[in-house]
Amino acid sequence: MFKLFKDSFKVTNNCIILATPLIIFLSILGWYFTYTMSAVDNIAKLILAIITSIIMISGMLAAWLYMAKKTLSISKRVILFENERMKAFLEILSSLPNGIGRLFLSILGAVIIYIALFVSGTMLISFITTNFIANIDFFSIFDIDSLFVTSKELFDEIAMLSNNELLAINCWYALMLIFSTIISFLTILWIPEIVYTEKNPIKALYNSVIKLVTTFPKTLLLYVYIATLTIFISILNTLLMFNPFLFFLVLVLYYYFLVYIVVLLFSYYEQNFIE
Repeated sequence: MFKLFKDSFKVTNNCIILATPLIIFLSILGWYFTYTMSAVDNIAKLILAIITSIIMISGMLAAWLYMAKKTLSISKRVILFENERMKAFLEILSSLPNGIGRLFLSILGAVIIYIALFVSGTMLISFITTNFIANIDFFSIFDIDSLFVTSKELFDEIAMLSNNELLAINCWYALMLIFSTIISFLTILWIPEIVYTEKNPIKALYNSVIKLVTTFPKTLLLYVYIATLTIFISILNTLLMFNPFLFFLVLVLYYYFLVYIVVLLFSYYEQNFIE
């Protein structure tokens, strides 16, 4: 496993072209979210914006993940001549529309299932918190306007809460953290399963959980490693976000990290379930 962790850095360097469409898409998605913040003023527009975002994200993921699979395959070849290099580059580019055609519906289903799981989990945890820990109305404390306040204003609002309300919020956060950890672990092999088998998301989820159980110790180590890297990047981002130059470096590291995680997951899947 540790050899896989180390070798994946080298493979990521060979597959760094994957960062380009990722940066372009996230930029477009950021612009779209900025637009919707000012344009959405009723429920119908909000629903339309949500549907559009889900379709955009699903299409991008289908294209990008299939491109990652193709790039990983090409990186294993020995390319000696310039015409072979150009042919490989064109093969990688052509994989983007191919990925949309082959994986879009499966990825769309996976995205919808993810959203449904987290919405259901959030509602259940909120119900448990308000009925068994402390009687609190989350919507009255944190309304939609709370999303746009500064950190100081948010801390001021939290300071005004009662002990019961603070207890409920802390318990809600802890339960959400546990729930998110369990879901993310159970679905760690879900996306590679969809990409490599091209099955429907429900069948792919079932098969990925079976594979997770059969390789539990190794997959748990993989998950802990990815979670540790994620926490490290998050802390680094928080500490350096106020310095523009350092924040830019962290942003570059963040994109590299995303490519590395995909390369690592796909390499792990190939090593254990294909080769």
